[in-house]
Amino acid sequence: MLDLIASIFVRAFNLFFHVMPIRFDLWLGRRIGALMCLLSGKRRSITYANLKAAFCGEKTPEELLRITREAYINLGQTFVELMSMTKANKRYTDKFVDIKNMERIREASKNPNGMILVSAHFGNWELSTITGVMEGFPLYLLSRDQKMKRTGELLNMLRESKGNVVIRKGMDIKKIFRVLHEGKSLGILGDQNAGASGKLIDLFGRPASTAVGPYRFAQKSGAWILPAFIHRVKGPYHQLVVEPIMKIGEGDDVVPYMKEYNNLLEKHVRAHPGQWWWMHKKWKLTPLKKVMVLDDGKKGHLKQSLAVVGQIRRYREDEGFAPEHIKVDIVRIRFRSRSARALFNAVSPFFEMSARARLACLRMALDRESYEEAVCRRYADVVVSCGSALSGVNRLLKLENYAKNLTVLDPGVLKRGKFDVVVIPRHDVPAKGMRGDNIVVTEMAPNLVDPGGLAALVPEKTDGRTVIGLLVGGNNPYFEFTDDLVGELVKNINISLEQLDGNICLTTSRRTPETCETVLRKAFERNPRCRMFVLGRGDRDEHTVEKILASSDTVIVSGESISMVSEAVSSGRPVLVFMPRKKAEGLTKYERFVEELRERGHLRLVKPSDIPDELVHIVEKKQEVTLPEDNRRIYEKLYKLF
Repeated sequence: MLDLIASIFVRAFNLFFHVMPIRFDLWLGRRIGALMCLLSGKRRSITYANLKAAFCGEKTPEELLRITREAYINLGQTFVELMSMTKANKRYTDKFVDIKNMERIREASKNPNGMILVSAHFGNWELSTITGVMEGFPLYLLSRDQKMKRTGELLNMLRESKGNVVIRKGMDIKKIFRVLHEGKSLGILGDQNAGASGKLIDLFGRPASTAVGPYRFAQKSGAWILPAFIHRVKGPYHQLVVEPIMKIGEGDDVVPYMKEYNNLLEKHVRAHPGQWWWMHKKWKLTPLKKVMVLDDGKKGHLKQSLAVVGQIRRYREDEGFAPEHIKVDIVRIRFRSRSARALFNAVSPFFEMSARARLACLRMALDRESYEEAVCRRYADVVVSCGSALSGVNRLLKLENYAKNLTVLDPGVLKRGKFDVVVIPRHDVPAKGMRGDNIVVTEMAPNLVDPGGLAALVPEKTDGRTVIGLLVGGNNPYFEFTDDLVGELVKNINISLEQLDGNICLTTSRRTPETCETVLRKAFERNPRCRMFVLGRGDRDEHTVEKILASSDTVIVSGESISMVSEAVSSGRPVLVFMPRKKAEGLTKYERFVEELRERGHLRLVKPSDIPDELVHIVEKKQEVTLPEDNRRIYEKLYKLF
């Protein structure tokens, strides 16, 4: 029924636009295009995202919005010109179409094995085929079947109204070669996504599936390829630019010729970007994916985001893609003020924002450098962040790039559905639980520690001594480190070192009180049993914790640091956890986190006084450690991003 209605409209449009002056047709076409831009929604988002990927860092978002509108307006004008194609004649094309390098068409047409004119959905590509007929060079046009067959056939009849012949899909390939062997000309649009059968050729810096067909036809038939692109100069005036002839030998590799066509296409599109059909998913099959990681300045949050990126890399490699097909950009996000951040995050869940509103919100919320870096200089296929503070920015950048997105930690009940994947450690899960196919609940905080890769960080031990790793956190609203606690910890670790004839490697957090650092420094900095001593406050090595874990046989860690406990458990070493002095009433999420890991056999919860006996027990029993399956859980949800 819809096909019948559409076909009736096509006939009516043809009758109407045929009798009206071309300038009126184009005036109305521009209005139709502007209305299409306003109403297209998803397709407009694809258009803008394609432009952003192509011109990222070259053009401002405002320029990209203008080009998006221009693309729709040009499409509207092309539509009305197609509808009025029946009134085009030699006088019309002589007046409105300037042909540049006409001699190349004449030369290519003399080839006894035919000519293949390869163009693109650029300018008014329909008019270029009519111009060829009027100059004495009719084309056999390859056409895809339309979903609405009756309407598609009417459009083909318009294309054939001046002497071209449309080759419907399904025609025997032998007949196509017969056309070329008879010295006739074939017309093909070579710029669309060619699917799995195409070859990946760079276009605007990204591999794009490009049709092999025209080049194979030329290779096997001896036909010459003639690239040509038509530009709309102004209103009804056009310029048809004919590029140099491509002559492909029977034994030649076709890829260089395909690259040359894509280079020509990019050149012409750059000259008039608003005249290409950006609405098409040209890069749908590109293997190259760009991941934008948002950094809120918290080292732990960034590490959790990068841990997820590590799983993304593994997922893509398992899917058969090369490591270089993932590119990661870390973008530091700073808000103008705390109030700007609070207001932005409060309103962001409630609006499916237009591009202009989205850009205005981001510009008002972020400082200038963050806005320029995240919005103007970067493009992303996947946006990753950690923490609720960046959830609103993540969501708007997803819309800005027509991307997928992932967040670590609970973004809040109103925002969970705005993410393709939400990774939430179990200790952050509300008491009522969570529902949603996009939610991954992990035992620990995601982290970068990989048991298999730790050995490469430090030299292999040669003395056979047991090494204890010590990770000391710091004060938070619920727990505090006192000098007495740290003193008792130091005393019992020294007892253990003597009993085991062992060594120690330790680091502190930036939250560790200075008085406690002093106690630790006096006990271990010049101690011959201390292999590594790093104060977190001045640490510039992002791999300090990993190096300590790699050097250690057993790890002691303070339980108020969820990230440190998670890293220690992920190392595959036996882990002892002690809790600092508690300041708050009731069960805290830190205690619940440690207790759940203890119940699953991933660690032991001890008092400082228990450490010597526990360490001796671990060394003598050589106990095996079970690792949580957090990475597997995250990995299994990543299909939602690709």
